[in-house]
Amino acid sequence: MSDWYYAANNEQKGPINESELKADLATGKLPGDTLVWKDGMDGWAPANQVPAFTFRQPPAPAKVQPTVPATATTPAMAVTSATTTPNPASVTPVTTADLLGTPEALEVSAEDAEKNKIFGILAYVWILFIVPLLAAKDSPFARYHANQGLVLFVGWLALAVAITIVNVILSMILPGGLLFVVTILGLVDLVPFVLMVMGIINAANGKCLPLPIIGGIKLIK
Repeated sequence: MSDWYYAANNEQKGPINESELKADLATGKLPGDTLVWKDGMDGWAPANQVPAFTFRQPPAPAKVQPTVPATATTPAMAVTSATTTPNPASVTPVTTADLLGTPEALEVSAEDAEKNKIFGILAYVWILFIVPLLAAKDSPFARYHANQGLVLFVGWLALAVAITIVNVILSMILPGGLLFVVTILGLVDLVPFVLMVMGIINAANGKCLPLPIIGGIKLIK
């Protein structure tokens, strides 16, 4: 049997007999693509492309599916497995951002802002938020301010109802300190007015900036 030569670490090794070289390849001592050569070959070739060193791999064992006895409890087991699927979202706490959204400014074209500036201003005047929705429904600028105007309007109504209820309750349990409490509640009622003014100023300047507190809430997409 002819002696073989092989390349390792950029050096020519050998001569080595075929059985010894085959053993080194089979055990992984030499990589399968080790360059080999013997007298009679045209040139060096990877061992895994030389018939003498091509090893036939044993076939993979067939996968046998386990047989589940057909019993009355089998469906129940399947249901139990389905209900125990992990659900990380079920233990994730709700954050303020989830409730109020993330305030985002909107970049609009100068033409859109200038053309629909009046609608942006009207959006903050109570129920007039509906005007830009009807007259400039395709304007990103008008819709941005209409959304904030709607949120402000709803929030203002909710705050007014809450303050009225609190006033009625406090008038019954704190008659002596009612004036002080009513004053505090009146100052709280100024918050929507301040937000309205800020929104009008932003719209008048052609800007789409989120208002504090309500800027992340989107009722109009």
